[in-house]
Amino acid sequence: MFTLPGTRAFTAGNLLARLPMGMFAVSAIMMIAGQRGSYALAGAVTATGLGATALVAPWTARLVDRYGQARVAVPATLVAVLGSFALVACVRTGAPAWTLFASYAATATTPNIGGMSRARWTHLLKGSPAAHHTAMSFEQAADELCFMLGPVVAALLCSAAFPEAGTLTGAVLLLAGMLLFTAQRSTE
Repeated sequence: MFTLPGTRAFTAGNLLARLPMGMFAVSAIMMIAGQRGSYALAGAVTATGLGATALVAPWTARLVDRYGQARVAVPATLVAVLGSFALVACVRTGAPAWTLFASYAATATTPNIGGMSRARWTHLLKGSPAAHHTAMSFEQAADELCFMLGPVVAALLCSAAFPEAGTLTGAVLLLAGMLLFTAQRSTE
């Protein structure tokens, strides 16, 4: 499966970009509750982000399908990363609560890296049902691993380093992983 050209690099990028999916909500809650002293505010901000994702994700996916992964995923990821950085800045500077909602809502543009990776495997392995099944199994295991490890990594970073560490680390991993993933144009 990983002997095909470009698959190791796009898999490494997809794993880097996928880990933050399990980090962002926990990081935001710990950061906001720690700085503002309100789990209600933290929960409302993250719920708003999830609602925004439910609205924006189908449009992002449609654009990816229509124009290609690299042309859409990189700018969409940049918007999401800027939203994360804005959230950190707003929390850190004591900006009004509405700015937290707006900042976190911007992260809704995060592309579905798992879906894009599955599409690549489907394209690459279209003539081999057994290899395709193995790749889809790997993708599912990667999803589960990232959703289990992400919150743990986020909690450790936010509590051991500083409250914004989880969000900042997640944003950097997302951007680096997406750039590595989308650079593998031959597998798109």
